Amino acid sequence: MNNKGQITVFLSLIMGALVFLGLFAVKICKYYVEKSKAVQIVSLAVSDVKSEYNSYIFEHYHILLFDKTAYGKGEAAVEESFSENIKKNLDGEQSLVYVAITDFDLLMDNECEAFKSQINDYTVYAALSYGVEEIMKKTGGKDAVIDEKVLESMDEDINEGEPDLASNLDSDQQGRSVTESDNGNENSGRIVRKKEEDPRGLTKIIGELGVLYFVIPDDLEVNTVVVDLSDCPTKGNFAFMDFDNLNSEFDSYNRLKKDLKCNTAWNNSLIDAGCGLAYARDVFNCAVNCDVNENTVFKFELEYLACGKASDYLNLKKTVNRITAVRFPVNYSYLLTDAVKMTRVKEIALSLSFATAIPEPVLKYLIAGCWSYVEAVSDVRELLKGNRVEFEKTGSNWKTDINHLISSLKEDKEPCEKGMSYEDYLMIFIAMKMDTSYKRMLDIIQLNARQVYPDFKMENAAVGLTVDASIEYGDSVFSFCVSGGY
Repeated sequence: MNNKGQITVFLSLIMGALVFLGLFAVKICKYYVEKSKAVQIVSLAVSDVKSEYNSYIFEHYHILLFDKTAYGKGEAAVEESFSENIKKNLDGEQSLVYVAITDFDLLMDNECEAFKSQINDYTVYAALSYGVEEIMKKTGGKDAVIDEKVLESMDEDINEGEPDLASNLDSDQQGRSVTESDNGNENSGRIVRKKEEDPRGLTKIIGELGVLYFVIPDDLEVNTVVVDLSDCPTKGNFAFMDFDNLNSEFDSYNRLKKDLKCNTAWNNSLIDAGCGLAYARDVFNCAVNCDVNENTVFKFELEYLACGKASDYLNLKKTVNRITAVRFPVNYSYLLTDAVKMTRVKEIALSLSFATAIPEPVLKYLIAGCWSYVEAVSDVRELLKGNRVEFEKTGSNWKTDINHLISSLKEDKEPCEKGMSYEDYLMIFIAMKMDTSYKRMLDIIQLNARQVYPDFKMENAAVGLTVDASIEYGDSVFSFCVSGGY
């Protein structure tokens, strides 16, 4: 009987302990369930903030971001909305003690790292591949810098016949040695030559009027309105490796050599900037393709990426000058190898040397430069019409005639299917300073987005946030940090 009592007591104690442990386990489970629920509620609030992304920018530029100031209301407004969202989702057993947004991940942080990452994701997702290798093939793997050996050959050619010109080859320093006959008297002691029209006169006119005057298509409207960029990510800083304007008068041999070497190499830049270039070409307008987006502040957006000027007119003008600067040494390099064309150049130079103060060896290369320059202007004219131009010149694709420069410049050329396009050259210029180009992309996006969201600033564009929160449950307080981003 006593044993039965002991067993009963023992079983009662065991059952009591099991019940206690069961109730404790239920309480522990309830604790962690409520804690997990609190984390989910805060995470849901973070997702709700991200869901307020800028729909215009996502639709047109495929970039996810939200305004950390709620479009001018301030960061406190975002935090207040975040707090209300949490309270709405809490049940009766929980209450919000504390919540604060401690950090935002901004689109422009770390040299636009988040922006570049989204661009890379988009190009992969959309299966875009920009033909960098195709451009390399079209250029023959060469950039636009003339070979130093060509310049050395030019100097040797000049110095061989005129040793006294080594110190100074500018035209205004040369003395007149032979002059053209005034009266045709063979006994006058002067050599009589047929008078040639100096082709450099046309390039002087082009320089005075601007290349844009000769190349812009009749149906292309160019806006001259200056855009206020002072509030943009670049803060109105337009400096960008500006090329010197080419000497359109071609009266100085030293300046000619400088113009032939004014461009920097861009082959490696193209390869490194592949994704950014693919993105830019896909979402921004340019002079030959203005249908990518409608109602944009800049009509020529790729030109802005390349040049950074405050108006379409200035950007197009700068782009045209830069393409001319690229085409000029390429054309010049070929012209020096064309025996037929150089024979004609030498004939003109020999004739003009009797009427000018410039020796024939110097004048020959100046006139060759003049002809190459006009050919470059003709190339740009074709590019702006939407046609392609082969990068390297040959006898068959050289278009202008030195005897009829004006008429040959304005002639319609036969379209080329395999050459480089206007956009290809823009991609080269953009690639040469890609870090600056990324910020200019943000300039354009901000300007266009502000037509829909007037208070939007790219400096407030966020792609993620970090939140500290405390939620009370019974006698317990859950404190945690939650982060989220696109």
